[in-house]
Amino acid sequence: MLYEILPFPYAPLIATLLWSVVIGLVGHFAIFRLRFFDSLLKAPVSAPFMALPAVLFAFLLAFMASAAWQNISLARTSLVNEHTALARLAAVPIGPAAAKQQMQAGLKRYLTAAIDDEWAKRYNESPSPEAGAALDGLNTGIWAIASQCRGQGAGSDCASDLAVSTYIKALDDLRSAREQRLSLGYQGTLRLKWVLGFVLAMAAALSIAAIHRANERTAAICQVLFSVSIWMTFAMVALHIQPYRGPDALTPGVMQEIRAKL
Repeated sequence: MLYEILPFPYAPLIATLLWSVVIGLVGHFAIFRLRFFDSLLKAPVSAPFMALPAVLFAFLLAFMASAAWQNISLARTSLVNEHTALARLAAVPIGPAAAKQQMQAGLKRYLTAAIDDEWAKRYNESPSPEAGAALDGLNTGIWAIASQCRGQGAGSDCASDLAVSTYIKALDDLRSAREQRLSLGYQGTLRLKWVLGFVLAMAAALSIAAIHRANERTAAICQVLFSVSIWMTFAMVALHIQPYRGPDALTPGVMQEIRAKL
């Protein structure tokens, strides 16, 4: 959602800055302007209480950061696996020549749909119907070639059983790598963890202001320092939570190279 509102790689920096400012302002003014919290002047909150929401917030962001870096690693592995499967499909000797051209054309259709639609437009957050149809066409085509060659018998212009089985195995590997890529792209769109992080940060901001209820200036200084800290933390995670967006986003360069050779 961040990239739809602000469509450039560093959009999370602006969004998380706004979140942090809102959290700091609401936490401060809620405690110092609402009469409900005036009782804190007579019965102040114990300072160690602030550690509870702050530690919970830190744990949540630590888990989110760990998941983000793990997703990036898995996305790189998925891209390598997809490239390897595509290279194998392009290299398998399929006969006769007309069938080979047909299969190569189907492979190029898949690459075009995957690169121009799933990567460029959807950021791997949802599947492209064209890419799925191209994979189905490749699957139907290789089984048709195998059936035809088996009916005609072994010949110099016919695909061998080894070539057919190698092609089917590579096609299965391609499906698996694509599904993993789309799964990783979709995970970056889940928003519940951000809501939980926002709520915990707000609770920590309220705790900071409540502890310093007797001195508004001190509370404001602490709130500014806390807001800067959570901005840096939110921004670090938000910039890397989606492996196919942001300043360090993965690109389908190796897949483009295969498409250029077909």
